[in-house]
Order: sequence, then structure tokens, then C-alpha cells
Amino acid sequence: MNDKKTIFISIVIPVYNSEKTIAKMVDQLVAELEPKYHLEIILVNDCSKDRSEEACIAIYEKYSKVVRFFSLAENVGEHNAVMAGLNQVRGDYAVIMDDDFQNPVSEAVRLIEAAVKNKFDVIYTYGEKSKRPLFRRLGSWFANQTAGIVLKKPADLYLSSFKIINRVTIDQIIKYKLPFTYIDGLILQTTGNIGKIRVQEHKRLTGRSGYSLKKLFSLWLNMVFHFSALPKMVIAARLLISPNKAKPFIIRKAYETVPDDQGHQK
Repeated sequence: MNDKKTIFISIVIPVYNSEKTIAKMVDQLVAELEPKYHLEIILVNDCSKDRSEEACIAIYEKYSKVVRFFSLAENVGEHNAVMAGLNQVRGDYAVIMDDDFQNPVSEAVRLIEAAVKNKFDVIYTYGEKSKRPLFRRLGSWFANQTAGIVLKKPADLYLSSFKIINRVTIDQIIKYKLPFTYIDGLILQTTGNIGKIRVQEHKRLTGRSGYSLKKLFSLWLNMVFHFSALPKMVIAARLLISPNKAKPFIIRKAYETVPDDQGHQK
């Protein structure tokens, strides 16, 4: 494709307690990407405790032709929130990024350009020096080491939350309908055609990460017990992980402009 405007880019952002940052982030995304690509921005509110929902509704009202907003009935965690967004994606590619400016919009532009130029199914990002809290870095390091063992992840691949996925891979991922969702596990089970690029990473502009040691440990258990090739692990998982933690996403509210039969927004 020579005309970038014919390329449909979806941005999926799981939103959690980001009332102070999400509007500015969407403003920048629209300013940078809307002139270049056919664009949609999918905001998924994971039952935030602040006024993120009101902020997202205001964003939708401002950019109703570009923004789509979905509010979940319960807090289900980042991976399920991302899965909720991927199930709504219409684009040729989906960029998954955080809601707190740790992933600069300029780097999202670079990530999209790399995906359009190359033929990878998925491109992950990595940074020279992470700005995330120490426990988050240690948790991510441990999860990546575990993924190398149980998921056969390439040793030089960092499973970052900031990534881009093509349409074919998205269609395979969203076939997964079980509650224990691990997006990177689904990616590694779907394709080995994976690239990576180095990006800048900033500190959070406000607030604290929604991750805790408990959540990182639950993510690790999910990876080992539900995405390992060892069948006995699934039985063990049912004993170690409480059933009430296995919550699939349920969309409580949706704000979107539905395209007509010709694909135009109305």
C-alpha cells in the first residue's frame, strides 16, 4: 500500500485510574496519527476507581468518529481488558499501549511505521533502561525467564505490554474464550514471526502502577498453569487459583459510532 490513509490502525488502551492523563494522550494520538492513517482508538475502562469513565466519555464525545469506549462491569486485569479491546478491533493492525505516557506517542508512530514496512505478525518493544518501579522490573524479568522455559520464548525477546499485532494474528487470538487470558502466551502459541524495536520509555506522569506483587504473581501462575504444554499443570491451577479470580470480561457500557455498509462512520 502506497497511500498510508488506506491502512487502518487500531490503538487499544486498557484504562485504569488515568483520569488525569488519558485525554491528553488521546489528543496527541489523534494529532499524530489521524492525518496519516485510517484510525480508531479503543479505550477499555477496567472498572477504574477514579473518574476515568467520565473522562473517556468526554473523549468519545470530542472524537466520536475516531474513539470507541467500552466500560467493563468488573475489574478483570490488564490482559482481559486488552482482550476485550482486541475483540472490538476493526483495523489492519492493533497497537497495544498503556494509559500513562510511559509509552510516548512518538514511539507509537515509530512502531506503526515498522509494522507497515516489515512483514512481522507481531512487533514487541524494549527499552535500554526501564523507568518502571524496581518490583515491576523484577516481576517482568521473572515472567520473561519463565516464558522462555514454559512457552519456548526466544531468549532475546522481551514480552512488553507495548506492541503491535497484525490482523491475521488478532483473528487467531480472539478465538480464545477462557477466562485465564495471557495475551503474550496466545501470541507465542499463534506465531513465531515476531520482530522487536527499541523505544524510549518515560516515567508515569501521575499516579502509581496498577500492578502489585500479588498481581504479578497471579500473572506468573496463569502463564505456567494455563499456557504450559504440561496437562497436569491445568489441574494444579484449579487448586491454586481461586475460581472467583477467573473472571472473563463483560462490557457494561459501549460508546461508539457504528460504520455504515460502506465502512464510513455515521
